[in-house]
Amino acid sequence: MKNWGSIFVLLVIFTTSLALAEISISEPLDIYNLGDRLYVSLDGLIGSNSGNLNINLVCHDESTNLVKISSRAFSTTDEQSYSIPYKILDKNDLEITNLSRILGECQIISSLGNKISSTKTFSIVDDVIVAASLDKATYNPGEAITVNVEAIKKNGHPLKGFIEATNATSFSKAIENGKVSEVFSLPETAEAGTYLLNIYVYDVGADSVLNTGSSEASFKINQIASSIVMSLSDSKAIPGEEFTIGMEIFDQSGIKMDGTVGAEIITPDNKIIEKTINSGELTSINFLPNSTAGIWRISASFNGLIEQREFQMEEIQKVEFDIEDSVLTVTNVGNSLYNKTISVQIGGEERELELKINMGETRKFNLGAPNGKYEVLVDDGETSINRQILLTGNVISVSNFNGFNFFKNYGIFLVFLIAIVGSVGFIYLKKSRKSKVSRGSGEPRKKINLIKFIKEKFNKKIPKNVKSHINESLHYTNKCPKVQSLDSSNYSHEDKSMIDLTKDKIKSAESSLVLKGEKHISSVISLRIKNNEGMSDVAKDSLHKIIENAQAKGLVDWRGDYIFVVFSPVATRTYHNEILAVKVAQEITQKLKDYNKKFRDKIEFNVGVNSGDMIASKVDGKLKYTSIGSTISFAKRVSDSDSGKILISDSIRKKLLRDLKVERGKEIGENPTYELLDIKNRSGDAERLKDLMKRSNY
Repeated sequence: MKNWGSIFVLLVIFTTSLALAEISISEPLDIYNLGDRLYVSLDGLIGSNSGNLNINLVCHDESTNLVKISSRAFSTTDEQSYSIPYKILDKNDLEITNLSRILGECQIISSLGNKISSTKTFSIVDDVIVAASLDKATYNPGEAITVNVEAIKKNGHPLKGFIEATNATSFSKAIENGKVSEVFSLPETAEAGTYLLNIYVYDVGADSVLNTGSSEASFKINQIASSIVMSLSDSKAIPGEEFTIGMEIFDQSGIKMDGTVGAEIITPDNKIIEKTINSGELTSINFLPNSTAGIWRISASFNGLIEQREFQMEEIQKVEFDIEDSVLTVTNVGNSLYNKTISVQIGGEERELELKINMGETRKFNLGAPNGKYEVLVDDGETSINRQILLTGNVISVSNFNGFNFFKNYGIFLVFLIAIVGSVGFIYLKKSRKSKVSRGSGEPRKKINLIKFIKEKFNKKIPKNVKSHINESLHYTNKCPKVQSLDSSNYSHEDKSMIDLTKDKIKSAESSLVLKGEKHISSVISLRIKNNEGMSDVAKDSLHKIIENAQAKGLVDWRGDYIFVVFSPVATRTYHNEILAVKVAQEITQKLKDYNKKFRDKIEFNVGVNSGDMIASKVDGKLKYTSIGSTISFAKRVSDSDSGKILISDSIRKKLLRDLKVERGKEIGENPTYELLDIKNRSGDAERLKDLMKRSNY
């Protein structure tokens, strides 16, 4: 059949010039889809006694006969016309088994005897143009999704057939007039991400698929938080100890997601502490010792989700001790009634005090002992303080504080003073009488300055040991010299036995074994100078000036490549030294960086800040201290771990959680360190910090 078709085409080409003008044929459309109707009309037909009228569909050298009629059916004398009612482009009507043979570029060629005619080239296709669209691009899980499909055959006519959808969802339905819509949804637990919906359309003939087309539509399912999981380090919290809270957020499919959870920690009296916790992270809280005992609540929220937990805040009995001059101060800083017995040791002798102190209450006690300097140790089994102070009195005693009572403490002296004043008055009256007599004799009366007279008599009559005792008892005050001591001529503002930290006398610290001193939590800055030996004189001079400025707030201990700045309550007169140390560390770091920007000779450094127990005392114009545990050594290791940064220990971070912005750094051993990024501007604490800085500015 194929060979005959080729011969026929060659014959058509050879004879076209002779026959084309004799038979006219109607022109087809430009494009036909499978299943369309094909109409053909011929004019100028003249029959003969032999042969046939053949009308053929020729596509890429393949010929399909549409009509075959004997030539005898037409007049041999007159031209006639002939029209095919129509031919459907499908297997049945064309009597072919494979429709692909007619797809592509085609012509209709007719022949009658030696007369041949052909049409222009046209296309037969099976394509359908499909457009699929969604009502929007993103959806929440479980939300209705509307897809609209438009299917147009290549010939421009709407498709009447069927649609099948697969992948993201599946459905099938009929298409009328080339358009169809469908509404579907994904499960509420569908994973977040991008989904693809595949669309396939087709129509059918008598027994086979004719035209097909496909498209796709993509959409996104949002990630929606569906649950918050809160974890607590314990069901009970102890004031003053670390308490850990963790948060995790899970989406609709149970996958962990990122986000920041807002947490409100609510006290039993409905006060609120606000925190923000990143999903998958833990945050530590150090509750104040006086945190209210009872049931606390944590309410976590994220995008409308709320999760609540409760924990028990335990009761603790905790006090702070302070000794100033001869007065012991006991302050209840816990969250319950303080009902304990404390031990007060003065010079080796012990006294016990049974106390009941309400929350926030302060009690004061007078410490007494025969005149001298004593080591005083106050301890309740958990908290202790150790000081060396000057005491006066007759016996070792601890009594309720009623303020300074001159008449109580110096009763004998009062009697003696009254006797002196009486004697002075008697002498004055006697001289006054003599004055009157001398006035009668014509001599001028000599004026007497009574106050000066009494003062001179008073100084002459007071025993030296009593006078010395009064001077000593009044020396450590802020009063002017005339009221500090009755013996103004022998007045000395300084007690040679003590070091006055308000003066510029102490400017340095020294690490040594301190057997008798005060144990406090202190802070220390370790400044490591990496190129200490190779620095120029200019760099060394600048370094010394920077450290000298730091001495306005801390005591400096120079040790080779390391410079330690110590902040001890013995010197700073405050227990809140962590913020002072961090601020000074920031100031030193900034000045060193400023220097390095200006000069070619660099100072290579790193800064570490730590806090811990120290025993300190004031000896010979220096603060001598002994580090307990790893207070100094860990600060030194921190300053060795990096370059050009301020690294703080975990103990500093916990004390200043609300004041510092930090980023977790390296671990030293099993101890974490943190890089200081910034000191928060806490305006509410401005006055307190100003006062601390002022008190430590010696």
